[in-house]
Amino acid sequence: MKPLIKLALTGAALVLIVFIAFRLYTLLGWGLVIILIGGMVYASRSNYYAIRGSTAFAADQFEQALAWYRKAYASKPCPEKHQVGYAYMLMRTGDPEQAVAVLQKLLSRTANHEIRMQARCNLATAYWLQGKRDDGIKELEGVFEQYKNTLVYGNLGYFKLMHGDLNESLEFNLAAYAFNNDDKTILDNCALNYYMLGQMTEAEAMFEQLISKSPKRAEPYYYYALTLNKLGKKEEAAEQIKLALSKDLSFLTTVTRFEIEEVAKEMDAEQ
Repeated sequence: MKPLIKLALTGAALVLIVFIAFRLYTLLGWGLVIILIGGMVYASRSNYYAIRGSTAFAADQFEQALAWYRKAYASKPCPEKHQVGYAYMLMRTGDPEQAVAVLQKLLSRTANHEIRMQARCNLATAYWLQGKRDDGIKELEGVFEQYKNTLVYGNLGYFKLMHGDLNESLEFNLAAYAFNNDDKTILDNCALNYYMLGQMTEAEAMFEQLISKSPKRAEPYYYYALTLNKLGKKEEAAEQIKLALSKDLSFLTTVTRFEIEEVAKEMDAEQ
């Protein structure tokens, strides 16, 4: 029986039971209504916890976000999308090993194609954070064969850039740019790819597009500052490195706060 038909029949049966209860005895009917409402609230508590977790995450309160998602995960039943969310929070708070365990368990059970693709994307990131870069790229390339969207293009483009041939990664990142030239991750990948190849003019043009979108993390400003500095635009570079100092780093970054501070000191001394 199709899920929607089954749900409709269940709903109709509950309405009929409540109707009969009211006909028999009014208090019995109200008691049944209260029990049904309580049951619905209890069954949907994982959604409440996940909403609280998402709100905390949006405020960069990652430990609180993890705590709420852990509650959502412990609630039975926990929707599969919240299981993916819990794994992501584990990664963001430095526990990729547990994230792998959660995602592999989910993948062993779910038949939902969308959930499988989301879980595999997160699994690839968890492998990457564990230092298993080949496994991360292989997993994400498997997703890319079946499921092409902006997130996959952005993540796989970054993985290829940081762990492969720069010319090959540029070809992929430019294809990603053709797919979506408005996404900050894709723009960042292209700009950084050009920078790493020593093509500073092209890197500058890409960074200009990216910086106009006010990226949240420090890395774009840092590499834009390095690009401008190599092009001899010292004052502009100094402005960008100050912005880099004021931003938090991405959790997938290879840049350290110390590196940014050292470059800032060097640029300050040159002025």
